[in-house]
Amino acid sequence: MIRDEHLGPLLRAAPWMPRDLRAAHRYELADHAEPAPNEVLLVVRAVGGPAAGQRIFVPVRREPSGGLTEAHNDGLATVRRVLTGARLRTARGGHVDFRRAPAAPAGEVRGLPFDQGWSSNALSLMEIDDSPYVHKTYRRLDETIHEPDVLRLMSGTGRTPEWAGDYTYTDPGLGTRHPVGVLYRHAPGQGIDAPLRANLRSLWPRLRNGIPPEQLVRVHLRPLEPRLRAAGRFLSAFHHDLSVRLGGPPTGYPVAEALPQAAAQLQRLAVADIPLPPAARSAAFDALRAELDRLYTELGDRATVPGAGPCHGDLHLSHLLCAEGPDSTWRMNVIDLSTPALPSDGAGYAAQSPLQDLVAVQRALEYFAADEAAFESARRLGLDADTTMNGSLDGAPGLPGDQRDVLDAVFRTADTWRERVLHLLLGPASGSPLRRLLYLRRLLHELGYNHDHARPYHAAIDLRHALAPASPTPTLHART
Repeated sequence: MIRDEHLGPLLRAAPWMPRDLRAAHRYELADHAEPAPNEVLLVVRAVGGPAAGQRIFVPVRREPSGGLTEAHNDGLATVRRVLTGARLRTARGGHVDFRRAPAAPAGEVRGLPFDQGWSSNALSLMEIDDSPYVHKTYRRLDETIHEPDVLRLMSGTGRTPEWAGDYTYTDPGLGTRHPVGVLYRHAPGQGIDAPLRANLRSLWPRLRNGIPPEQLVRVHLRPLEPRLRAAGRFLSAFHHDLSVRLGGPPTGYPVAEALPQAAAQLQRLAVADIPLPPAARSAAFDALRAELDRLYTELGDRATVPGAGPCHGDLHLSHLLCAEGPDSTWRMNVIDLSTPALPSDGAGYAAQSPLQDLVAVQRALEYFAADEAAFESARRLGLDADTTMNGSLDGAPGLPGDQRDVLDAVFRTADTWRERVLHLLLGPASGSPLRRLLYLRRLLHELGYNHDHARPYHAAIDLRHALAPASPTPTLHART
């Protein structure tokens, strides 16, 4: 018997638990299913607190003592059900439907060692017919999840891992269906951030007085040039295949909705207490207001603009995998798809764009390069990275002139390197209004997150790049 009092000790210490769910007054068992005597799929509801009523899906293992522990790198019986396709009744009268891909393997399943690192979802690695597969379960039951369907629709393109099957939970009371797990072939490789980090860090010893950053960066990045250009072509092909497989939206991107949303977020943040150098903070918000005014002038009388279409939805650098082939080229895959809306004629489908993914790559590189520069300048100056990051924002008036020169040289080189990487990946900079609007929305969203979660270091990076729209030259990149 699974009792509600067993759930608190199981969940409160779990590292993946988000803050709102961790603050629940207690947890209650809403439903459960048992793929095998020692495997249990729990549906747990938060009672009280900021996430009251929200549900989470928790695969657990039943120990010989009768206690429950989270299933890490486990779930063999669940995976076997995916590979056979079946329906499993739940204790409260709901059901879990397992769906198998036509080309899914049918051999024996065994777990493989796998360190997933931190993830808001649960991942395990399985070997099936001598090939590795990833078994992924989604924690928050009431979130919108489209990854299984997108993987299914993209099968055969070679752009995403091959879908092997998935499963959904049907609520016995409401009749609603919720994706809770997916099985796909493991894609080899590492995130593109790994070779980029190695390249940037190997640049620092070459940074000397008298060498212009542009010259230094171009020479240093030359070995990666063909791979980065190919990665950009891969992203274009991914978006093309995604549009073909998922279908195009009936209308353009709804700028008439997006502009007021950006304005409301900017107004909220302008009065927030962000503990950063006041003059730089003020200048950054002036630049953001000016950019929003320009966008209203250019787009304000239009309901939609061309450029809508399906996208990845959360394209971090680590989600763009590259594996080196025998000819030294990269074989690439996109993982962790978070496409915001399906189907193509459904609500919210037009309010997405492949340009969102390119903006996400740009923002990720802005964080990446600034973080590396902060730590490198801190190492050279014997300071901490918070000081150098804030110094890059306001010019570091409290440092001696020679230290300001070091700080400036390191950040200027990192910015030059980042712009060259973006050019190779995404093409020439562009001043497209939709791209700029999507960039502004992404920056404001991340600045809001960093403020709400007390991350002034990352907020300083946001404000550095909030000043960029004031520049007379385009700074946004987008290969379409």
